[in-house]
Amino acid sequence: MSLWFVTPAYQRFELTAVCLEQRNRVIAELAKHGIEAHQVVIADDENLDIARALGAATIECPNTEDGRVILGRRWNLGTQFAAREGAEWLVQIGSDSWITTDYFVPLTKPDVTLTSPAYVAVIPRRLALLSVSPQNLTHAAGPYVFHRSLMEPSDFAPCDEHSMFTDTSTVGGIERTTGKPVNWQVRTISPFQYVGFRHPPLMTTYRNLRRRWLVREMLHPWAVLSRYYPPDLVERARIVMEG
Repeated sequence: MSLWFVTPAYQRFELTAVCLEQRNRVIAELAKHGIEAHQVVIADDENLDIARALGAATIECPNTEDGRVILGRRWNLGTQFAAREGAEWLVQIGSDSWITTDYFVPLTKPDVTLTSPAYVAVIPRRLALLSVSPQNLTHAAGPYVFHRSLMEPSDFAPCDEHSMFTDTSTVGGIERTTGKPVNWQVRTISPFQYVGFRHPPLMTTYRNLRRRWLVREMLHPWAVLSRYYPPDLVERARIVMEG
């Protein structure tokens, strides 16, 4: 069983390094469950060197074209690369995120897409526990875990290349090309199963996330995160965020 993490990256080099290292540890743990996992990073800056040093596959692609961000194109290129490498499952996840191994075990059926209602946003001295799944938003926070069969009708490029809201665009592209709605499985292992570090430059700020989705806010985020993630990585993230 093969799973690929697809990650566009832009600037924030130290944060990218600690997030890709966390993902490497997830990849090692997934192997114990019979899941062969890999990651591919799409960038046009020092993040390519960081990714290669950590054993990730890389794709060089500019962040902008004619002054417009082409984030959606970067997602598509990574997805197409992973599909050519034989990925059965495709995970779109940012270069500022951590995810727990248990989130992927077990994987769903091919016609079911995995998502999370829980998301933790972290800034230097606070974190916000968020619930990103109101009753009318079934696809929740992600990261989405798609089976390749859902991507194949779009030639593994379901996202509008200029979209900044790539999750929504990807889902829309899948539903348009398959002719049917995505079937979701919402999985909650822990409120801390999916963590995002709010480190500029950002599309969505901590303040905006907190305003919209807050369940609870906590001080001393690093002590809390150390209960769920390796303390050495937590300390590295603290240095990046507070430095």
